[in-house]
Amino acid sequence: MACNICGGTDFEDYRDRKGERCTDCSSKARHRVALMVYEAHLLPLVQGAEKRVLHLAPEQFLHDKLSDMVGAGYITSDASPERYSHAECLKLYFPQDFDLFPDGYFTAILHNHVLEHIPGHYGDHLIAFTRMLAPGGKMIFSVPGPYLDRQSVEGGEHLASDAERLEKFLQEDHYKMLGADFVEFLRNMEGGELLSDGITSKIREQLSVRPGKAPFFVWQKQS
Repeated sequence: MACNICGGTDFEDYRDRKGERCTDCSSKARHRVALMVYEAHLLPLVQGAEKRVLHLAPEQFLHDKLSDMVGAGYITSDASPERYSHAECLKLYFPQDFDLFPDGYFTAILHNHVLEHIPGHYGDHLIAFTRMLAPGGKMIFSVPGPYLDRQSVEGGEHLASDAERLEKFLQEDHYKMLGADFVEFLRNMEGGELLSDGITSKIREQLSVRPGKAPFFVWQKQS
């Protein structure tokens, strides 16, 4: 197996996951799955005329690949841009900054393990993101899983301390834990449809992805 991000062929165990991390670029399995999903779903969208793609919390492993893929319209952002020295990030803090962009502004919006960091209800966030998509545009994202055996728990912004959030959501800066109702909401959201990410269980197994982990959601707005 070769890393589809850097071409490396050596992998090491990471957090009890065999062959999880590439020793050359340090990408983990979910980053390699992400690139496969982007090549399948994003690349066809950004061919031809200049497009605009918003990438939240841009992973270093994927930044250069996506920049080359999209070109000048590749826009990165985060609430703490200083954490991303490899990218020229806009400082955006959601939900306050959802209204900065007009309807239909982006060809695609990408975010991985971001939704759980945004205070408020996930449904409001999904609707706000998809409002910014152009007709035919896609939101491609992932959240921590597995999640199908539970219901969403939210409200981390109302807890008094990081310790409480750690206990309830397993990480100090998480405001929610997403569950099966989140998937159902996404599936039934008006104005578009939820597509398969196209990555088979066999491919995930080859990439050392545990069952139920690294699910990607691809929601496409109606043309």
